[in-house]
Amino acid sequence: MADTLPTAPLRAVTDDEVATFRSDGVVLLTHILPAAWLEHLADPVDRTILDRTVTADLTEMGGALAEGLGAEILTDDRTRGGRFLSGVDHWLHDDDFAAFAMRSPLPGIAGALLDASRIHLYEDSVLVKEPGTAEETAFHQDLSYFHLEGDRICTMWVPLDEVTAETGAIVYLRGSHLAGDVYRPNYFVTAEPLAGTEGIPVPDLRPDDDHPDLVSFDIHPGDIVVHHAATLHGAGANRSSTTRRRAVSVRYCGDGVRHRLRQGAPTKPHQTAELDGTEVVDHPDIPLVWQPS
Repeated sequence: MADTLPTAPLRAVTDDEVATFRSDGVVLLTHILPAAWLEHLADPVDRTILDRTVTADLTEMGGALAEGLGAEILTDDRTRGGRFLSGVDHWLHDDDFAAFAMRSPLPGIAGALLDASRIHLYEDSVLVKEPGTAEETAFHQDLSYFHLEGDRICTMWVPLDEVTAETGAIVYLRGSHLAGDVYRPNYFVTAEPLAGTEGIPVPDLRPDDDHPDLVSFDIHPGDIVVHHAATLHGAGANRSSTTRRRAVSVRYCGDGVRHRLRQGAPTKPHQTAELDGTEVVDHPDIPLVWQPS
């Protein structure tokens, strides 16, 4: 049961890792998540991707966007095979995801990287690229979709499978979080921005570009990649014929972060004008999940 799973990481976050996160806007934390949590997530992830009421087929959406918007869907040159699947806010209706987001070592790791005196859960998501998935993930910035404002906001990307460039590793633009820019959010499988949104255009980047500040990692289960909410990132297709790329992503925020409604970005039920501009505190739908002991 989740109540018996470890709440502490396998090791502490180092000073060098904190410094890398602050300078680069992304850091790979190797050998830090106990294997028991990955075992805990395997069945929930598998049942979630079969449930079309909570998981969207972004491959299918890409086809509809290409037809309706004439948008360029970002794929490699192969025949479509696997699907790109995504869901959000599973913790609200699934106890297994809630346990991982709220009671695993992740909130404490976020506290260390963000130098925070409290950590709140913003959302979680499941992201799966099946073998043969042709869709790339368009470069984007998480902050564009979050109705939040502040510096202590991060995304923790937890793989359940080995991840390499072949299977669709995420590629990050180092230092992009330092510019202070907010970019227009897009549809993930195309750089086409969401209608009615504000911000500056996302730079024209692809995961295989030869750019000195693009960085990606070979990741093993038990590793975590953490990026700042303002860091630009995208991902390649899954060119493997046998290996899935399953991951659970959890987003946290801390001290000084405020609710900030962003025009055109999808909202959650609690995100109303009454909250706009107020500091994030212990709201039931953005709960306090960690404080230093």
